[in-house]
Amino acid sequence: MANLVNPRTPILPSSFGRHQRRKGEQNLLAPALSPSPLMGRGWGGVKAALRAALVLLLLLLAGSFPRLSKADTPPPAVPASYQPVAENDRFQLYVDSATLAFKLLDKGSNYLWHSGIDELMEGDRLNQSWQAFAKSGVSIEYLDEKAINKRVSIANTNHALKVTPVEQGVSAQITFSDYGITVGLVLQLEADGVRVEVPFQSIREGDAKFRLGRVYVYPFLGATRGGSVPGYMLLPDGTGSLIRFADSTKAKNMFYGRYYGADLGMIGIMPFNSRVVPPLPISFPVFGMVHGEGQNAFLSVVEKGSAYGEVQVHPAGILTNFNFLHHAFIYNEAYFQATNRSGAGVTTVQKQTNAFDVVIHYRFLTGDAANYVGLARSYQRYLLEKGLLHRSDTSNPNIGIRLEFLGGDKEKVLFWYRFVPMTTLSQMHEILEGLQLPNPEVIYYGWQPLGASNMPPTSLALEGALGSLDDLRALADTIVANGGRFSLYYDPQAAYWEEAGYSVRNDVAMAITNVNLEGYNRLYNYYFTFDVLKQRFVALTADVAARMNVGLALDSIGWTLYSDFRQSAPLNREAAISAYQTVLTEAPLPLGFYRPNDYLWGLAQAYYDMPLGDNGYIYTDEAVPFLPVVLAGYLPNYGPPLNFSANLQDDLLRHVEYGIYPSYFLTYEPTANMLNTRSAWIYTSAYAQWGEQIRRSYQWMNALLAPVRGQEITVHVKLAEGVFATTYANGRQIVVNYTDRPFTRDGTTVEARNALLLEGGL
Repeated sequence: MANLVNPRTPILPSSFGRHQRRKGEQNLLAPALSPSPLMGRGWGGVKAALRAALVLLLLLLAGSFPRLSKADTPPPAVPASYQPVAENDRFQLYVDSATLAFKLLDKGSNYLWHSGIDELMEGDRLNQSWQAFAKSGVSIEYLDEKAINKRVSIANTNHALKVTPVEQGVSAQITFSDYGITVGLVLQLEADGVRVEVPFQSIREGDAKFRLGRVYVYPFLGATRGGSVPGYMLLPDGTGSLIRFADSTKAKNMFYGRYYGADLGMIGIMPFNSRVVPPLPISFPVFGMVHGEGQNAFLSVVEKGSAYGEVQVHPAGILTNFNFLHHAFIYNEAYFQATNRSGAGVTTVQKQTNAFDVVIHYRFLTGDAANYVGLARSYQRYLLEKGLLHRSDTSNPNIGIRLEFLGGDKEKVLFWYRFVPMTTLSQMHEILEGLQLPNPEVIYYGWQPLGASNMPPTSLALEGALGSLDDLRALADTIVANGGRFSLYYDPQAAYWEEAGYSVRNDVAMAITNVNLEGYNRLYNYYFTFDVLKQRFVALTADVAARMNVGLALDSIGWTLYSDFRQSAPLNREAAISAYQTVLTEAPLPLGFYRPNDYLWGLAQAYYDMPLGDNGYIYTDEAVPFLPVVLAGYLPNYGPPLNFSANLQDDLLRHVEYGIYPSYFLTYEPTANMLNTRSAWIYTSAYAQWGEQIRRSYQWMNALLAPVRGQEITVHVKLAEGVFATTYANGRQIVVNYTDRPFTRDGTTVEARNALLLEGGL
């Protein structure tokens, strides 16, 4: 297979090697190759000729020896304030015991990574606070008695610092003396880079006037001055997004993104506006930085503490001249507490500090791995090592297609409700027989009595107008026998608004402001406490498993993470992750998840509603398939329903480029029948309208993606503007052309707005 080459990268002639002239050699050789004015003028001319010949001989002899590799060149100088504390086969770690800043030497490439800025240059635009932030390994934000926050660093405040050697690193305890706040840090070298830990047991708040707000660790690791270094920052935005290094940016503000979205426990109510599409929450606590594609890069992964973590991104041109990004961890927050119904109140700080450990891994890469695909594959290896990702079943040679059917919903008639059937079991069977797709991922939504907007039961009960439980069992068995999977839709967190079946007083989670948590997914809802969620989930899954061979398609719980301040059973976000993992691991059914966060990937049989890009923020340069690369070959992922697409052709091409399987949301009856139900958000779904499109799109995508089913993505590259190539581990390559004109290279043509599967590659 031919290697993919970025068209912006110059291709050197094959003769470029150890005998290639170096910069400046032409001037040295010129006197020996040109007639000398001294030649033919006696002994002086002869001496000049001999000197020229000697110079030529020495140069030729020097050219006969191989050039020194980077590994053979002397390593970069490390300032005297940094002392060596650890070394392994790949790295040497140096630490400044006065600031806890570190330098990491990659012995293979001789590249020296800096955790901060040692010396300033003209134009850096760092005031004293930012200078201290850039130099210090640890900074904190404190909250005073008026809930006003301020950031201080080791380098700009009174402190006591104790540094102790530990295996392959150091342990430190920093006390910010003026505020009575102590933070511990452990910095250790590991096989792929550096491990940083902030144990919760090391946190002390000794002065009642001050509370610990945030902790920042190594915020300037890998920071670059403007566009002085080619490369980019990788953000966990959607599927992944890049900010290329530049001297300026279109953005007016920094980007601060909370991992797993906002904590409803602190805000109480999730804002909803039918005219606004909410941004995709960050589903994996990872970022990266590349210093020259194909040269040097690092990936940062939060192993513990992500529930209270956020990524803070600073492009050059906003406040400072530096590109940098880092994690921040939230221990206490200020909030507004109303004191009467008229809206009066006070801003105060939460009473209980968030309890969680922090563990971060910085994984360093060089050479061909130093790009966003290499970063994704490094994250993939990390997940596999931790048992958080597992290879999926690839026995079916065809790609999957998610077909989600609405059974029905209820509409109000005078003082009661009546059920509106949209797809009965027999109608679903008829649709599947008509489509004849070899690997359907079938999901049944609105199967419960009175349909989608009614509370799901705690034991399996089907709306009678849809069919019987025997009919459901028979249909599920048929789908599985034909190579597919069948799941019931279920949202275990949701207590639907104004519906019976639960107690608002006793069963729903509460915010720190003593109001019930409220939010919106497909329907407006409260959120159950974990204990109630567990009781209902365990009861339903046990009953379903005893009756038939089906799975569950779980919504919200995969991507919604909230703290619960109900006094009877409080639960913070970090503890909620562990609780969810435990109850879901014990489920007796296979589980699929809608947009699951990283901590549930290892439990998922399928990933639904994979984003097709990023959020499109003004400061980002381009979306990249970081997340699809991480999951490729392990967790099958399905995109959003294509019948809701605003640009169907481009979205089909994006599915093929990223290796995402198609999805459709269907009903047998006309969509207009739902206008008076809460399922009116489904605006186009009739099989009569979409059936032929489903058949054609699946056949086209299956021809392209089936040959790479179950394969890891090894390369993703931009061949030209609007043309991308994705290469898989088995050597096959898919080239996607988004432009309105054919793309041709090496005799191979990809038609306009189309894709092509190649056995070797361009």
